[in-house]
Amino acid sequence: MSLGYRYHGRIVLIGSFVAALFAACATGTQPGQTGGSAGAGGEGGGGIPPGQIGGLCSDDTPCEQGECTVVGANKYCTVRCPPGCPDGTYCALINGDSICVPDLGSQCLPCTTVLQCLNPSDACLTAPAGDRFCARDCTTDGQCPNGFTCLEGAKYPPTQGGGGGGEMPDAGPPDDAGGSGDAGDAGPDDGGTDAGPPKPPQGQAYKFCVPNVPFSCPCNEKRDGVEKDCSNSNQYGTCSGLETCNGASGKFEECTAKVPAAETCNAEDDDCDGMSDEGDPNELCSSEGPVPPHASWACTPQGTCGLGACEPGWVNYPAGPVSQGCTCPVEMGEPNDLCANATPAGSVSDTDGSSITISGTLGGSGDVDVWSFDTVDTDEVTTNSYHVSIDLVAPMPNDEFVFDVIRGDACTDTPTGGAVAITAYDWCVDGKSADGLEGEGTCANNGWAPVHCNNNSTKYYVRVRRKLGATGTCTQYNLLVTAKGGDPCDFTQKCQ
Repeated sequence: MSLGYRYHGRIVLIGSFVAALFAACATGTQPGQTGGSAGAGGEGGGGIPPGQIGGLCSDDTPCEQGECTVVGANKYCTVRCPPGCPDGTYCALINGDSICVPDLGSQCLPCTTVLQCLNPSDACLTAPAGDRFCARDCTTDGQCPNGFTCLEGAKYPPTQGGGGGGEMPDAGPPDDAGGSGDAGDAGPDDGGTDAGPPKPPQGQAYKFCVPNVPFSCPCNEKRDGVEKDCSNSNQYGTCSGLETCNGASGKFEECTAKVPAAETCNAEDDDCDGMSDEGDPNELCSSEGPVPPHASWACTPQGTCGLGACEPGWVNYPAGPVSQGCTCPVEMGEPNDLCANATPAGSVSDTDGSSITISGTLGGSGDVDVWSFDTVDTDEVTTNSYHVSIDLVAPMPNDEFVFDVIRGDACTDTPTGGAVAITAYDWCVDGKSADGLEGEGTCANNGWAPVHCNNNSTKYYVRVRRKLGATGTCTQYNLLVTAKGGDPCDFTQKCQ
């Protein structure tokens, strides 16, 4: 052995001495007790008398056979191995040599660092369930206590079917020495053919005793308070948590994993899939009652159920209880709030019986409905009955709706003039003004051309809106449009 390696061995021994003292305090094991460090009590680890293999030794207490060797915090009588070791001892690599050392009960002691394990060749490993434990060295002979398997530390924790760590071998029945077989490797110098981490330097422990299925050390008094992963599973999923070793009962108890449940709207991950409130809101909110009429449920980021999107053709105006859903129907052609997207309402002429009824609702506080229609002034030879009349005929009484009228193609979304914010409109030529300058009630004959009247046909735009300060409702409005008026033609007020 090189000088450099011996120096390394001294560091290990010093660290192990500190670890042994710390572990004795942490576990309540005093020198001389079974499973702890040996000392003033007069016996070695496992109650082996001084001077025997595995028992304490000193200059005043020589070994009956073997050598007096420093192992961790004390000196013990040791012999080389293999062959097998006497009861109460096992074969471990100490300072590069394989020797029989006393079993100090280190296997499965809880640990967060290897310094809390009792022999210098122990390891502090993490089981698949997350609990950490001391694992004793089995590098030389692969022998472990019942319920444990010798496995390379680099291949631990194991996997079922591969894919991450080493695959846990079947332990098989215990042999005569009370141990199970190793993972199939011959030792630190077998060369190895498997891809993976390289073997440690010659003389360094790299294989350790790890628990068989279910892969965690059993719960007992020395592991009281140890936590490990646990889970609850059902048709909805799997939820994870922690359970704690009750040393008195010898069982892991009080698993904190919740029971998976169907997702509901509550801002929680009910089925433990890493997402909260996913799925159809109508199912997430089914406990709130039936789906709101003409609408759906919505699950808010805060985990509460509210009104979702309205069905096409419906709006939630004015807003009411969620259970009422979307109560206001929308007329065909929405959105039609600008001249550019006005809804065509058809055509009307100055023939008997020709009319248009325009119906709609204003589904919002600022909603405007823009409609367009064409008027036709027919040739009546000697007279002209063309008289455009637009009247708001429903609801009655009306305290909510007004309309603006734009005659001609030059529609504007900000109209001005006398035809703004009105409830009735007339534009007429079916008569003559007092000065004879307006109207075409009787067609003129200028002596050289056929009797005729002007063609006043044109397009109209009507903007229906709420008057300022009116309370909004979903009441339907109706406009009646004719081009052969029944109202008297008042040239002083409405006809231009």
